[in-house]
Amino acid sequence: MCVVNRPRILVIGSGFSGSIVAAILRKHGHHITLIDKASHPRFAIGESSTPTASLILQTLIKQYGLQELRPLTRYGLWCEKLPEVGVGAKRGFSYFFHAPGDRPKTTVGHQGELLVAASHSQAMADTHWYRQDVDRFLLEYAVSLGVTSISNCEIECASYDELERTWQVKFNMVERDEIFDWIIDASGAGEVMCRLSNEDIVSRPDLLTNTSAVYGHFRNIQDYDNLLIDAGMDISDFPFSSDVAAQHHVFTSQWLWSLRFDNGVTSLGLVSDLNGDVDQVDWSTMLTTYPAIQAMLTESELDSATPSLCSSDRLQRLSSRGCGPGWVALPGTIGFIDPLHSTGIAHALSGVERLAEIFTQDEVCQLAVNQYTEAVYREFRLIDQLIAGCYHLMPSKRHFEAYCMLYFTAAHNYETCRMEISANAGLPGIFLSDDFQMVELIEEGYHLAREISQSDRWEAPELFEQQIRELIGSFDQIGLCNPNARSMYRYTAIL
Repeated sequence: MCVVNRPRILVIGSGFSGSIVAAILRKHGHHITLIDKASHPRFAIGESSTPTASLILQTLIKQYGLQELRPLTRYGLWCEKLPEVGVGAKRGFSYFFHAPGDRPKTTVGHQGELLVAASHSQAMADTHWYRQDVDRFLLEYAVSLGVTSISNCEIECASYDELERTWQVKFNMVERDEIFDWIIDASGAGEVMCRLSNEDIVSRPDLLTNTSAVYGHFRNIQDYDNLLIDAGMDISDFPFSSDVAAQHHVFTSQWLWSLRFDNGVTSLGLVSDLNGDVDQVDWSTMLTTYPAIQAMLTESELDSATPSLCSSDRLQRLSSRGCGPGWVALPGTIGFIDPLHSTGIAHALSGVERLAEIFTQDEVCQLAVNQYTEAVYREFRLIDQLIAGCYHLMPSKRHFEAYCMLYFTAAHNYETCRMEISANAGLPGIFLSDDFQMVELIEEGYHLAREISQSDRWEAPELFEQQIRELIGSFDQIGLCNPNARSMYRYTAIL
């Protein structure tokens, strides 16, 4: 059933996705109120962007006239136009596989390394978003367009009038109640509308991935490439500096992310598989177990943004509902899977894109809102499989690397599809989550990974590599899972 779209919208949460959707809808003429329980600047993770995210952002900029945001789409342009907003260059993904006691080293045939390029040059590179700066910049941009922003503000109570189809909302910072026709929930893990809708937590869908993290911002982190050179290692065939990337240091059932910003800050996070061997969950134990990581952190100190390390319970969550009468949530509020593969920013922006399309029509169609939410759940299921299989195969570099090619296949084909569709065609589901063949091959790949992990049979990686090559064969446009590449992928970019 369709209802008349009245331009009174409440957006909950002033992270980047909430601010961008608020800006788009304000430019369209809606009256937008944007609230947040805290204020900016503030520490946040979820910092690594991808070509998928850049493509979606470019589309939003073009379609809705957000030219001021164009610098966020490329590292070189960002440095030139927005030097005051913190950023780091991301040429691609780099992985180093460590055994206990290993010092910085490379291996013959790159048996312990994997680099996958995502751009042709530094200027065209993707970016790490220094969220303290980026989120504040985007909120200020939304306010400059006329969005009403209220910080340190929470909803005390809210009720939906079925007859009037409006929300009556009481804020702790505003004396009188406010009336809204729609609420867009961008509160992330706060899941404000789920809570207000009395969601049954017990009924939440379960997820395959099961991890936790310890993380923080640091200064004086040594470049890993420099440590390799100092150790006499030859890195001349690296397609890009492994530090100018989303850098992964992979252990048996854990991995460490390293994201470097130009302002001297590095984001580090140790992610542990709670389904695996988690004897080394402690940060200090990691340092003593893996001297290569200790060497990176020899002179390090925590940045003021995180005076002490932060820690999480289980990272994964998926609400049992993503919309209701008069409200809808963005993907980051509906759920979260894991930092592996850097899917968060792209998924959030894809949600912004689809909700902007729905809310800029003459009428907001509840059916379209419901279909959007169903699509988000399908995407989370796909992302969950892409990531959970990696954790199953983490003990073996060759198995892990082959399985990663499922993600790179899905991402590259989604990006290619976006580039080729006509202006009036419908957008594909992110990572081609609405393509039956893609979904089927990822499901089959996940089942293969789980069988190997459960049987603890690691002796035939070449067989698994061949199985992955056959699965992705009809989609593989760039020679993934190719033994001749020797784990150094120089070309995956679509631009």
